[in-house]
Amino acid sequence: MSDGLDINILTGRAKEIAAEVDNKNVKDGKLSEKEISVFLAECEKNGIEASKEPWYSKCSELLSKNWDNLKGMVKSQLALQNNDVAVRDATYVAPAPEVALMKQEEAKRAEAKETEVSSLPKPLKLGARSNIRTNYEWSEEEFEKVLDQMLNAPRYKGKFKNSVLQGKAKAFIEAGKKFNIDPRILVAISMCESQRGISEKARKLNNIGGLKIGGKYHHFQTVEASIDSIAKTVNTRYQEGFTTASKIAHSGKYCAKHAAASWLSDVNSYIGFFDKYYKDEN
Repeated sequence: MSDGLDINILTGRAKEIAAEVDNKNVKDGKLSEKEISVFLAECEKNGIEASKEPWYSKCSELLSKNWDNLKGMVKSQLALQNNDVAVRDATYVAPAPEVALMKQEEAKRAEAKETEVSSLPKPLKLGARSNIRTNYEWSEEEFEKVLDQMLNAPRYKGKFKNSVLQGKAKAFIEAGKKFNIDPRILVAISMCESQRGISEKARKLNNIGGLKIGGKYHHFQTVEASIDSIAKTVNTRYQEGFTTASKIAHSGKYCAKHAAASWLSDVNSYIGFFDKYYKDEN
């Protein structure tokens, strides 16, 4: 039996996940072969591309040594998360390195299951692990009412009255349609990154998404151009396999990995706020 994977060789969110797995079993600072399979499954769930991390080869090596006893365990963990009984109960004999392909398969399944929602009476719920594609026909009038609530509700006492996000419902909807991205996440990211449109970057640079070029915050000609750029960036991440808000957050490709939890919490909060007030009477 291997000595296991030393948690101290991990960093960031991966190390946190490993510690959580270790705490649920024998807390010894190392992950056994069984714990590694759970750890890899949790990494996938949190949008971490394990196969690109420097510690992945060590995981693969440890799993391969005892694979006969562990075959199917990683896939079973993922299947359990998806409540996929057929996959969970199947015999799986692929080598450990094939775990790296699971993310690609998961992304393909998500793409294939994109829901045709234009005829639904109301938008589908958008959570941290929901697919961020949409083609829902948003009401510009109702969308604008939600933005007004988020910026001008009496409890804010005029704090956001000069927000550059005022009156931008059409821009969010059009950018969402252009890149097939749910405009709710565009609103949420904008609110999060620009302090609801009153940050210095928002006011002086029209930059409401925290986007940089060459290491510097980009100066957009208009707020609408900034919204369009956010949608384009999110779509690029989607095409890379980061198909949910959670995966985008933990990818390190929009916000810093150490800030992922806080960023995701804020984004989800704004999405929840939006869903609470959006009412389409059509």
